[in-house]
Amino acid sequence: MSPTSQPLALVCCLILLAAGSWGCRPTVSPGNPNSTSPVALSNTTLPEEAEPSADVTAAASTDNQAKSDDPRPEAAEPAKTPSRDPAAPKRERPTPKPQPGKTLDLTFDDIKFDIEPDAKFEREMLPQAIEDLGGQKIRIGGYMLPAFQQRDIKQFVLVRDNMECCFGPGAALYDCILVDMDGRGVDYTVLPVTVEGTFTVKEYVADGRHMAIYHLQGVGVR
Repeated sequence: MSPTSQPLALVCCLILLAAGSWGCRPTVSPGNPNSTSPVALSNTTLPEEAEPSADVTAAASTDNQAKSDDPRPEAAEPAKTPSRDPAAPKRERPTPKPQPGKTLDLTFDDIKFDIEPDAKFEREMLPQAIEDLGGQKIRIGGYMLPAFQQRDIKQFVLVRDNMECCFGPGAALYDCILVDMDGRGVDYTVLPVTVEGTFTVKEYVADGRHMAIYHLQGVGVR
């Protein structure tokens, strides 16, 4: 250590020694003789919390009264949609009446009638309204029942839905129509088609069982 730094180091040691001997004394801030150390403050009993003044209490009461008088209504519960009675009868339009010289737009619902599954068909089961459509030109939409032939098809079965079997034993007789095309045949498609032609009631029986009872002499498919 250089001679110049020895007096400085000695002074620092003396200061640390003096500070150690004064450590138990309360510290007085040179700028404020009334302030005490944190240790002294911890031994001092704090005054009890003062009660709020009358002005503060009145202001809080006024604020609560204003909130209670708020005219804004509470959020109303969303209206519940009335559930449909499952026992209520479904509305079905009546079978359209024949219109000679015109083409009727029909659906498979228009040619539906009451018959139990796998029940033997009797001609008297057909309502007169369906019988009256015999010889009427119609347009009806459905799906072509898949067959082995894919092109130039002259005869096919038109069914209501391509997602389930609508032709053969166990199927509803009113869900299929046997179609015979005039002129050029049509190509098979999985897309829905609309067939136009002349509607008749014509029973098709195989192995003693009715496979279809409706026939359409088709003139166009689109």
